[in-house]
Amino acid sequence: MSTNSLRTYAGYAITIVMVALLCSCVDEQVKKVEPTPPPVETPAPPPPPVETQEQIAAKAARAAAQSEFDGIFALYTDGDYRGEIKRFSTAEESLKPYKDLELDALKYTAFSYCVLGRQVQCRQQFEKALKIDPSFDLKEGEKGHPLWGPVFKRVKKKEGSTN
Repeated sequence: MSTNSLRTYAGYAITIVMVALLCSCVDEQVKKVEPTPPPVETPAPPPPPVETQEQIAAKAARAAAQSEFDGIFALYTDGDYRGEIKRFSTAEESLKPYKDLELDALKYTAFSYCVLGRQVQCRQQFEKALKIDPSFDLKEGEKGHPLWGPVFKRVKKKEGSTN
């Protein structure tokens, strides 16, 4: 074999080895690159429900009544019993649609009357509360109060339900 033939065969051999090496490198790179899964689309949350005008008005009315009650309660807790009674008398109608607020306001008004020594008006407030809700009751700590506890107990007994 001639030197040229050897060189040619050697060139072919080198070329084949180089191609094999290149192919193995490309194959390794292909193996390393994994396809990215398509992004999972999360559905958008539903839009919040649209409130009707009636719902908005009802919330506003409840908030106004709550504000009235908060003012009544603040006067009571500040010891302004006459002020509490006066404010309740002007706010009573606005509280009527909200039984929970009306009952609490009647209770604190009864307490105010009792503290001022006006037992008849105290009793009348408890009677109103029991007409609105026959299951109306004082909390345990309130029942034993020396001023309004006995008045409430008599009203409950008179109304036919003792507790």
